[in-house]
Amino acid sequence: MGKHLAPKQKHELNFIKKKPTRVTGHQAEAPVRKAKREPVVKAHSERKPLRLPELGGHPAVFAVLAAVLLIAVRFLPLEGWMVPAACAVPALLCLVEHAGNAWEGVKAGRRLNDALLSCVAAVALFATGLYTESVLLLLLTSAVNFAVKRLSERAEAEQARISEIMPQYATLLTEDGAERVDPATVNPGDIILVRAGERIPLDGVITEGITTIDTMAVSGQRSPWAVNTGYKVYSGCRNLTSDIEIRVSRPLAQSTGRGVVRITEAASDFPSEQETMAARFQKYFTPTVTALALLVGLVLPIFRGAWIAYIRRAAVLLITARAAGDAFGIPLIYRRALALATAMGVFVKGKDCLESMARAETVMFDKTGTITEGRYAVTDAFPVQMSEKQLLTIAAAAESFSRHPISAAIREAAGSLDERMVKAVKIKEVPGRGISAFVGKRQVYVGNAALLEEHGIRCNIPARPGTAIHVSVDEHYCGYLLVADKVRRRAFDALETLRINGVKKLVLLTGDVISVARPVASRLNFDMLRAELKPEDKAKAVSYLMKNKGQRSTIAFVGEGENSGRILTGADVGIAMGSLGSDQALVNADVLIMDRDIFKVPKVFSISRTAFRVSMENFAAGAGTGVLAVLLGVFGVLSPLAAEILCFVLSSVLLANILRIK
Repeated sequence: MGKHLAPKQKHELNFIKKKPTRVTGHQAEAPVRKAKREPVVKAHSERKPLRLPELGGHPAVFAVLAAVLLIAVRFLPLEGWMVPAACAVPALLCLVEHAGNAWEGVKAGRRLNDALLSCVAAVALFATGLYTESVLLLLLTSAVNFAVKRLSERAEAEQARISEIMPQYATLLTEDGAERVDPATVNPGDIILVRAGERIPLDGVITEGITTIDTMAVSGQRSPWAVNTGYKVYSGCRNLTSDIEIRVSRPLAQSTGRGVVRITEAASDFPSEQETMAARFQKYFTPTVTALALLVGLVLPIFRGAWIAYIRRAAVLLITARAAGDAFGIPLIYRRALALATAMGVFVKGKDCLESMARAETVMFDKTGTITEGRYAVTDAFPVQMSEKQLLTIAAAAESFSRHPISAAIREAAGSLDERMVKAVKIKEVPGRGISAFVGKRQVYVGNAALLEEHGIRCNIPARPGTAIHVSVDEHYCGYLLVADKVRRRAFDALETLRINGVKKLVLLTGDVISVARPVASRLNFDMLRAELKPEDKAKAVSYLMKNKGQRSTIAFVGEGENSGRILTGADVGIAMGSLGSDQALVNADVLIMDRDIFKVPKVFSISRTAFRVSMENFAAGAGTGVLAVLLGVFGVLSPLAAEILCFVLSSVLLANILRIK
């Protein structure tokens, strides 16, 4: 979005008459019926009566037949009235498709659609004696339409694949046994049965069974997950090996699968600026050239005569106007880019988000969970006036209910805790600092040095580099733990690939102390490092760069789906890694990378930049050639045959250019 669109009004684009709302995946559906559930009943398929193919139902067959007849006519020794009579047959065969398309376009409100212009131009050429050119125009137009249709079908197939990941029923386990019901009627807490080979209809936790789960349709991961009791599973994924029972955790409207389906279906509601620019050009170019054709073909001959010559010039103008009818393929370009991103498990909320990525010169990374794996481990303990076991136990008790990765690492290192101690814990998380907790009646602080210094507690300086977690009890310093987080595999390659794709500045944001963050930033060649940041400080850093960016450039922020939260909304485009099952990512991110493969970041950037570049090339080539062809056509320099070949070659080149997006 950026400065070229509304500044961070990400859900409202000025060029859309009715401003849509960006889909988050959590919009409410029909109210869940908590009363008696209605089983899914499959209706018997009715045998459809056999019918002859409707006229125009097979345009490719008619086009091929027309081409064969046209070639045959050219080699037959025909003279006089026999020539137009013979050419009329292939012309009528071609007109079947174009007339139908023209009528559909008129009914849809597109009065000057490309099919109608082709029909009028073909009739004008046929009426002035250019029989071969008339049929050839329709044939070449059919060939272009066929290529456009094939490219469109490829993009639609990917969207259809995503739309079909949600099963139509859920097997609910009740006191009376298993019952097939509508997934919308299943409530959180219900138990459902998912048999081997079936897709999971709702998010939940496995209560019974061991199996493997294929998440490729949702996350793009090719390797199945091995799961058992206690594991979270998500709707849209496929159960591969054995039956499992799942306790539902979310209603259908808030499920992961339904969320990504909605995002995919709604992405086309947010066009890119280039698409809008091309549509605006077409809006004025086509009526202007059509009016000019009427002037040249109907008005000028009244004063100058030479009706046939001027009508042919008018046909050339109509052929040129028709070439801009598909907006130079720009809508198809972004549809293809969205489909490619979806195929690798990256869901983009709009074509405008792709354009924002293409214009990004600065990319900001939140360190934990993106650059690093977010899997901390306690590497050493330095207790003061207590044992190592006591230090770990106190720290783990204070961190009992925290979801931070460091908290999980401390709990894992401490092992099992006394349940009475855990029940007596009352904690308060201090963002960017750590935990303030009461363990029984004792005040415990567990966090970085800044947390303890705020309360007047002096900390020891760590003996060696690493993330130090300091611990104090009743304002007495108890020592510190060293934890480490591993840099993601291929992180360096991913960042360098971003530079190759045109990103000029890479910024690392982290809450770690500078001594821990600097080696990581230096190793990965970041241009800027901001350390010891609270979440609100990270948001301020994003806001600062947003205010000081270039006029046409954008800022991208890459963060971990669950913990980056609303920081994702501060940049022009927020990219959330590890978005599978994350409510925060579904609500706040513009681009959702469902797994934690960091190399998908440069991949989606590459797709967006290629789409942006191809769009610019297609618009420049299409608009420039169209204006030139109009000028040549008005003065009679461009013949109808030359105009047909020129427009066909132009359309072919523009469509071939789209295939570069891969």
